[in-house]
Amino acid sequence: MKTQLIVFIAALGLACNTAAGQDLHWGQLQKDQQHFIAAKFGADYAAILGVAYGYRLAKTQPAFISAEFSAPFGTNILDDWKLRLAYQHRVWQGGNLALSLKPGVIVRAYASDIAQILNVGLELNTSLGYYRPKWFLAAEAGVDHTLASKLKQGSLKENYPGIYEGWIGSTGGNFKFGANVGHSLGKQLVSLRLGKVYARNFQDNPTLPFYFELALVKVW
Repeated sequence: MKTQLIVFIAALGLACNTAAGQDLHWGQLQKDQQHFIAAKFGADYAAILGVAYGYRLAKTQPAFISAEFSAPFGTNILDDWKLRLAYQHRVWQGGNLALSLKPGVIVRAYASDIAQILNVGLELNTSLGYYRPKWFLAAEAGVDHTLASKLKQGSLKENYPGIYEGWIGSTGGNFKFGANVGHSLGKQLVSLRLGKVYARNFQDNPTLPFYFELALVKVW
């Protein structure tokens, strides 16, 4: 029972990586801009670095598909990593106000001496912001849900040779609420995101309940 609890806590901790907001300044987006790249630094479940690329689906639509890879600082950055595939769409605009949605699929990996975990989940993020040509301010909310995790046991297997390995079902999820502020410098955008993370039951919250992200985005 103790061993199963340790593995469950590790899997749940992996699912806490939820900081994923909009990458674009909707008030400055031009019809001829079809790509964006972003470099990100922040703190979520750990101090992390990330890169992202997005491609516009059609010139007449404010919608992008994107891929993002991030990993925490450490001696081996490929021990823990996250890959996010997402769809970003401005679904409504009224004057300087805009509402956007960002659903996505996440694949995450976590490795330690105790176990290695490969995790697959879904997320949905939304933001409502006030967008000016040079700056914006938006409120954001999101939810992520773990679908399944694959366990490969490590050091515990020496003492518990019959310990379970393989796929398990959902280990939970999180809500997040925060704000995003950005300023444009030509075709570059600098943005800062701050917020708080809650467990799905609002009680078993992550060890690091806050997140922040500093991003530099280029659109062309």
